[in-house]
Amino acid sequence: MTSCQTTDFDRIPRTGFVTHYKKTDHSRMPFDSYWDISDNTDWDQRVLGEKHKSNPIYVAPVTLEYFDGMPPSLKGRREIEKLAAYFDARLKAVLGKLDAQNNTFHLVAAPQSDAYTVQIALLSAKAARPLENIAGDAAGFFVRGAGLLTATDSDSKGSISMGARYYAPGGKLVAEVADFQYGRTSLFGMLLVDLKDFSLFAYQRRTIDQWVDEFAKLFTTTHATKVKKPLFSLNPV
Repeated sequence: MTSCQTTDFDRIPRTGFVTHYKKTDHSRMPFDSYWDISDNTDWDQRVLGEKHKSNPIYVAPVTLEYFDGMPPSLKGRREIEKLAAYFDARLKAVLGKLDAQNNTFHLVAAPQSDAYTVQIALLSAKAARPLENIAGDAAGFFVRGAGLLTATDSDSKGSISMGARYYAPGGKLVAEVADFQYGRTSLFGMLLVDLKDFSLFAYQRRTIDQWVDEFAKLFTTTHATKVKKPLFSLNPV
């Protein structure tokens, strides 16, 4: 699959968006890099309802300003722009739904002095290789169907990475995270066929869905809550 000398932490592009890299052991954070200088007292008080909605949150549009390896073609760039737009739309939709449920935070449409600010950048994205994946599915169908799961080539599933910066009210940078992931075959795909193998960026959209779920959990839980990456994916599309 990959060299044991290189970790996903090492694969995060150093583009300048994230300024503090700290490898995490995933005991609390699901991301490969996590840096934090806040004691999180205000955040925990907000989550616990002691400061219910006293501090709004502004989530800036997902940016491509720090993207590493932008495709040279207009068609390729548009695919990356669609991926960033998908990330932005999914994040706003999920957080907006939580906000509407009278959760412990309130989204605002623009920066303001009393708001937490979250900035997210898509740092890289490489498409899957459908022809290789389809050929691999065909060659391994009977093996997988018999219950023997074969190893997959991570590069053929594509990859994606992102970074996020978190500012306290007043503008002080208090936390940064970053993550890199190869496309992951679903549990269903391991046994039969993963439909994401037929698309260039379907694996990366599923990774974005996972990140959005993780951000939603982090936004609504205390600092000590452990949020971990899922062991496997259930979604074959």
